[in-house]
Amino acid sequence: MGAYTFSQDNLIIPLTVAGTFASTAAEMESFTMRDYDQATIIITQSASMVGNTVITLECGASDAADTADATFHYRWGGAAIASTSADQLGTDATASTLTMTATTYQGKMLVLELHADELPKSGETVYSWITPDFTGATGGRIDGIAILSKPRYAKAVMPTAIV
Repeated sequence: MGAYTFSQDNLIIPLTVAGTFASTAAEMESFTMRDYDQATIIITQSASMVGNTVITLECGASDAADTADATFHYRWGGAAIASTSADQLGTDATASTLTMTATTYQGKMLVLELHADELPKSGETVYSWITPDFTGATGGRIDGIAILSKPRYAKAVMPTAIV
């Protein structure tokens, strides 16, 4: 049995420069799910985040296109990052627009999940490009990572999903 590495079965995409400042709006890196069946997006926000941040997963047929918003699953960490229970995720819920109330969710981890079958489409065109979009925050730092899993064609070096 050969050595197993997580990165050979999953594509890991940095969505932000570390500690991106979100002042009224921020778009993360766009990526495509064309070759993958599952996307998990992990977002952290600073404990100093103020204002209510609205999150959508904008979808389109090309990089950064915003043709339709996806309905996604989400779960919150149970406590502020680096605290006991920070890794205990809450109940699964779904939304196409999610409001992060700063006073409730400051400093917590948010996990968004999206399956390729749930992507919006028009006729036969599947909007496989995803751009996590944040609006309404009035200050604070956010970080994001996407993990694309269940590749349609596994390879030792996973093909890129960003431009």
